[in-house]
Amino acid sequence: MKAEEIFEASVKVMKQIVSKAEMSASIRRAKERTEEENLNLLAGERENINEVVRKIAEGGATDVLHSFPPELTDAVVLRYLKNRDIFMKTFPDGIEEINPDPLLLWAAIMISPQDDNPLS
Repeated sequence: MKAEEIFEASVKVMKQIVSKAEMSASIRRAKERTEEENLNLLAGERENINEVVRKIAEGGATDVLHSFPPELTDAVVLRYLKNRDIFMKTFPDGIEEINPDPLLLWAAIMISPQDDNPLS
């Protein structure tokens, strides 16, 4: 699967999870915080993000974030943007034998080894 296809699939899933208005608000809040504050938010919400990702990947319930506080939505958006960039740089040509399920592609981007490791 080409990198562009993986990118597009993950964007489609992200649009199901976070509305355009929520994404814009989240990005605006991230810009209002310092880089250190954003990193602290990611660290503090790490386990919650991982749980949300697992719920979405396993059950396909893309509306789970709507009942959570804005901080968790912000952390999900920040991690997605950060990990998507890392993923695209790591696999610029894509991955040949990868499951094409959009939810699983999105989850693969969302949970990298550094995100699943409590020591990082």
